[in-house]
Amino acid sequence: MNKRQFLKTCTALLAAEVAGPQMTRGAAQKAAPGLPAALVSDAKTAGPLKVCPQNPRYFMDVSGRAVFLAGSHTWANLQDCGMPPVPPFGWADYLRMMREHNHNFLRLWTWEQAAWGAWTADKILFQPTIYERTGPGKAADGGLKFDLTKFNPEYFERLRARTIECRDQGIYVAVMLFQGFSVKRPGRSPNPWLAHPFNQQNNVNGLDGDVNGDSVTDLDSPEVRRWHEAYLRKVVETVNDLDNVLYEVTNEGGQPGDKIQAAWDWWVVDTVHRLERDKPAQHAVGISGHGAESEAQMLASPAEWMASGSRDNPLYKTAPPAWAGKKVNVLDTDHLWGHGGTAPWVWKSLCRGYNVLLMDPWEPHRGKPSAEVVWAGPAPGNPTRDLNSRDDPTWEPVRRAMGLARHYAARMDLARAVPADTLASTGYCLADAGRSYLVYLPEGFSVGLDLSGATGALQVEWMHPTEGTVTPGGTIEGGKRLTFSVPFAGTAVLFVWKKELP
Repeated sequence: MNKRQFLKTCTALLAAEVAGPQMTRGAAQKAAPGLPAALVSDAKTAGPLKVCPQNPRYFMDVSGRAVFLAGSHTWANLQDCGMPPVPPFGWADYLRMMREHNHNFLRLWTWEQAAWGAWTADKILFQPTIYERTGPGKAADGGLKFDLTKFNPEYFERLRARTIECRDQGIYVAVMLFQGFSVKRPGRSPNPWLAHPFNQQNNVNGLDGDVNGDSVTDLDSPEVRRWHEAYLRKVVETVNDLDNVLYEVTNEGGQPGDKIQAAWDWWVVDTVHRLERDKPAQHAVGISGHGAESEAQMLASPAEWMASGSRDNPLYKTAPPAWAGKKVNVLDTDHLWGHGGTAPWVWKSLCRGYNVLLMDPWEPHRGKPSAEVVWAGPAPGNPTRDLNSRDDPTWEPVRRAMGLARHYAARMDLARAVPADTLASTGYCLADAGRSYLVYLPEGFSVGLDLSGATGALQVEWMHPTEGTVTPGGTIEGGKRLTFSVPFAGTAVLFVWKKELP
């Protein structure tokens, strides 16, 4: 380092120390520049996505090519939330981060309530709301009452605009229809139902969406379903013509074993299908795990895709079992850890036949966490580590790993690729037998790979699973089992493919 560089570095460090928290976003962007440009796909969305009939682990686009979905999502990416004055979400920066990290999938979060979240005693607001606040009269949160016959143009214009912006960046969007954390949650306070439009105190239409008084929407009520269908029709009218749309029924709705919730989930799926039947496009609908339904129920449902949770199998966090491929399954850290995730989990999930999503605190949950909420994670020498922060060192490796995993998935014919644990000594291998093999090495200096099903010349390539550094491995001949030695220290990704493939 020369004198000029030394002085420049010292000046930057001093400025950061003086600026303190104000430097957080800039520092995060410098620390997370994204992937090398050569590893970022320029592919656009080409939907509507349909389940790949040859390999239902994946969707396929209109060209018939199977698509691996990988990306991040965060709580305020559709509605701004926070204490007044509510800060606007940094949508442009967030979308840029996704693009630079080669992500192609996100969930657009919706919040049904106008105020209060189940994680903080602070009164936070959600804007814009789904329905217009016209009055007469005041709702429980102090604002005007809702008119359920009038949808808020600002909400639906933003929903459409952001979905279009995602499309133009090659990103598919799961439009979240309802929110499981917009009603009372057992063991959580405060109660978001107090500010829900279906609370009789909060609307001018006389709807009592909670006749039994448990602070949870009566999902089996015909009147409630009538209002829900009107809302679903409005969502469909807003985004039906866009090719990058998927729908998600609700975020973690209900409690395990809740038969009414599960029946309502299926009703929502069927209703969306019916509302789109005569529309220009028909989009896939999904049910997310860690809610009322078990994995078996989600598999049996009319939904085209699902998101298993840690309640279904704790191994989804550390060693996901090979997915049988009966339905598209998206492993989302939201339903596994809440706040959590690792780069090894990304690669293991890809090799075992899943799609992946990160619950990313790019802009953290607002408000001081209530006593029931723990956002800290254990770390050596740092027992109060705050995972509710974009700058925590947990997140950037996961963001990068997802984009790198997508890079390799795009180089395979996923319609033919299946988990092939027995082919690799590490147990993590996604294979289009005879043509391409993706292997993850969570540890060790070498891996055995059975290439007896491949003939002729094969190319070999290594990649660091978070840095993206590529190391060519030359050309080998297939037809037998071979041992490959890792050319660098630490975890590794091995890719072996036919020379004529990209």
